[in-house]
Amino acid sequence: MRLIKSTRHPFTDTARKRAALVRKQKAEREAMPLFAAEIAAGQRSPDDVMQARAESWAVSESRTRKWRAERWRQARREIDAMPPWMRRKVRAAWDGAPYPADPVYLLDFLHDLRVGRCSIDALTFTPKPVNARGHSISIGGQP
Repeated sequence: MRLIKSTRHPFTDTARKRAALVRKQKAEREAMPLFAAEIAAGQRSPDDVMQARAESWAVSESRTRKWRAERWRQARREIDAMPPWMRRKVRAAWDGAPYPADPVYLLDFLHDLRVGRCSIDALTFTPKPVNARGHSISIGGQP
């Protein structure tokens, strides 16, 4: 079945992010000049902020990957519950579909089939030819 594995991107601490943080903190202090000293005392150091952002990034990425994996499992359960002839047609249609290989798009496609918005025998798109791994096959030099 066609899918794109999500890539992992580690949090990067860059000079641009630090400069933006300095500008943000300065704007917060300048917004209320009478309380600038109190505001400055409450602001964290750039190192602390970047460390917190890195930790938050890792948690968020893990949560997102778990959510996407659960959506793939949900879609596979729906497909596995179909009769074999329908399962084959749905998988072939999905492999040739013009949609991104994302679980949300697959679930939406399955929902459209389930509620009758489209039919497996009368798809709203022309499936493109794919190989056994679900990759597009070039025909006559066209991708």
